[in-house]
Amino acid sequence: MKKIYLILVLVITCSYCSKIHSKLNDTVTITFIGDVIMHGPVKSFALRNNINDPKTARSINNGGFDILFEHIKHEFESSDYVVANMEFPVAPPYTSKAFIFNCPPYVLDAFKNININIVSIANNHILDQGYDGLLSTIQILESKHIQYTGVSKNNNSTLNGIIVGNNPVKVGIIAYTGVLNYGLSKKYKNNIHINDFYDTKKVLTDIAEIKNKCDFLIMIAHIGNEYSTQPSKKDMNIIKTYCEAGVDCVIGHHPHVIQPVEQIKASDGRICTVFYSLGNFIANQSSTHNDPKSGVECSTREGLIVSLILGKDQSGIYHKFNILPIMIYNVPDTESKYKYGRRIQPIAIKQYIYKDHENNNANSEEIKRLNNRIKEIKKHLFLYGKYDNVVYLE
Repeated sequence: MKKIYLILVLVITCSYCSKIHSKLNDTVTITFIGDVIMHGPVKSFALRNNINDPKTARSINNGGFDILFEHIKHEFESSDYVVANMEFPVAPPYTSKAFIFNCPPYVLDAFKNININIVSIANNHILDQGYDGLLSTIQILESKHIQYTGVSKNNNSTLNGIIVGNNPVKVGIIAYTGVLNYGLSKKYKNNIHINDFYDTKKVLTDIAEIKNKCDFLIMIAHIGNEYSTQPSKKDMNIIKTYCEAGVDCVIGHHPHVIQPVEQIKASDGRICTVFYSLGNFIANQSSTHNDPKSGVECSTREGLIVSLILGKDQSGIYHKFNILPIMIYNVPDTESKYKYGRRIQPIAIKQYIYKDHENNNANSEEIKRLNNRIKEIKKHLFLYGKYDNVVYLE
């Protein structure tokens, strides 16, 4: 009798596990992060922590870049795709200077290690190392099998959209920038193209083309004014046009601070969710900017991780967003031999509070401040309204 009971339990358990597995396979999760900027102190922190295998002399921690993401990587484990705004080129000899960025390829291996498998390279710093630097970046991304969007290698395929998640939902991802620090020389214009957010005629053509190939369309938009806590009216109106044309979600970058989320209803009944700016994911910036509408002080050391969960059932496609507020831990690196070395790492604010408790370093005033920051970010984020399918993880 016990044997029969055990068999029944195993059958029921296996059936339940199968249903759980099937349910997981019925959804696709795409996670978006804010600006990833390889400022000098960020790179220096990584390179100082490089560990080489004594036998092969090869790095065992991706040139030290793994340490940048050690406190945040678990947040991406359940994501099918993680999409970053890669605001720097990767071009030999991999040197850089203030405000003109570059980074060794190690950073891309660190990306892959935390499941970043798609990047937008349509932004104002992608030409920091010139045309050759952009081509080098594309070639290295391709060699690392990291998909990129926003730039194409010839003027006849300017869309360069990505289709992911074929089962159960096909998701299109396109990227554009409204800000460039440099113009492409005329002799290169037939060989490379950076998608222009303000070329509305072309963008609308792109949307119509890719919309026929996917069920849900995401636009990454590198737009707005740096350190502005609100989107411009001009950009809001253009985004409404793109949502009406078929875009279902907009992910914004460039201001380096969090801006509010808004939902726009198109004439066909679709709801387009717009995150005007996710803020920074990792960077060496340290300014605060007061928002006159929400009354919240917004920091360049804070950002959002936005996870989009999509599925399909008998009534059609359904989706929701999980929003996680993060901070950039940025303090003097006491373990460094260098006088000005800093430790710079993104971490979920709640996790940082927990780690302080765990390590018995709890400072009641600091914990109170951070808990208040979580509430303040929420207040600022939902300034335009609260939405049933946008969940803020407090």
